Amino acid sequence: MPAPIPTTLPLPSLAWPATQSAAPPASGFQDLLARTWNDTVRQNAGAQQAIEASLAGDDLAMVETFTALREADLSLRLMIQIRNKLVDAYQELQQLRF
Repeated sequence: MPAPIPTTLPLPSLAWPATQSAAPPASGFQDLLARTWNDTVRQNAGAQQAIEASLAGDDLAMVETFTALREADLSLRLMIQIRNKLVDAYQELQQLRF
């Protein structure tokens, strides 16, 4: 006869895995948005420098320039989507008011 199935199964720990991040954890949503915006601005500046260096004839591969440009573009698109979601949420909250 097979063993009965236990009624409770051991659950894995739900704690976040330890991360070795250089940035301190955000204390709030506003800090997270500010840090993300600063990263976006930094990536855009890096892409601009890569473009200028490439046009000036520096020893920079075109792949590196295009990669920097794509990363900056993707970061900016993400920030625009976050802004759109925040605006949509705000408009929904306004409609809930009586």
